[in-house]
Amino acid sequence: MSLAHATLQNISISPPPAAVEVQFNPTEYGVDRGATYAELQVPGLQMPLLQFVRGDAQTLSLELFLDGTDKRTSATPAQTVAGRLTALRAFVTVHPELHAPPVCRFTWGEVEFTGVVTQLRERYTLFSETGAVLRARVTTTFKSYQAPEVQLRQMKLHSPDRTRVRVLREGETLMELAREAYGDPRLWRAIAEKNDIDRPRFVSPGTPLRIPSL
Repeated sequence: MSLAHATLQNISISPPPAAVEVQFNPTEYGVDRGATYAELQVPGLQMPLLQFVRGDAQTLSLELFLDGTDKRTSATPAQTVAGRLTALRAFVTVHPELHAPPVCRFTWGEVEFTGVVTQLRERYTLFSETGAVLRARVTTTFKSYQAPEVQLRQMKLHSPDRTRVRVLREGETLMELAREAYGDPRLWRAIAEKNDIDRPRFVSPGTPLRIPSL
């Protein structure tokens, strides 16, 4: 079985370009997750109340090792350390069609992470007689990215149904129900629409009516 190399691919443009294959798989990687809470100061309490604000983007961090000292094969320009660095730098460079750096996908076996590269830290450790970089370590940090519409579909949030039922009494009208429920009789149409009432003046006493929340 051949060794599966990790890859980075620009997925912001269509069709996506060929994936950049890392030269050596990372020896380790880390994923940070979190959430942001606001502290609500309440006089008299020993500790503040915590109010959830939003989820934080997941952060993937890993180090890539680049080596150009293998003399057994003649490397193409793209396979040299300089060429591989150029390919990696494209993920933090503004793309002319996107007006921003691209969203990319990191894939390694069963690991898949979609996000943007927020940091690319290069450290050069070996040079040729002419000063060309022969070895480098690149610390890479990604932040997860999802389009807003995808996030909303995946959240599947549920809100409680605050609709209540009120039986219409003798002599009452929808305007009076609206005044009681909302403090404004002009909002009677919300009750009529909720109960499919076309003739609001002819609703019989004793009819159960759903009072929706506004």
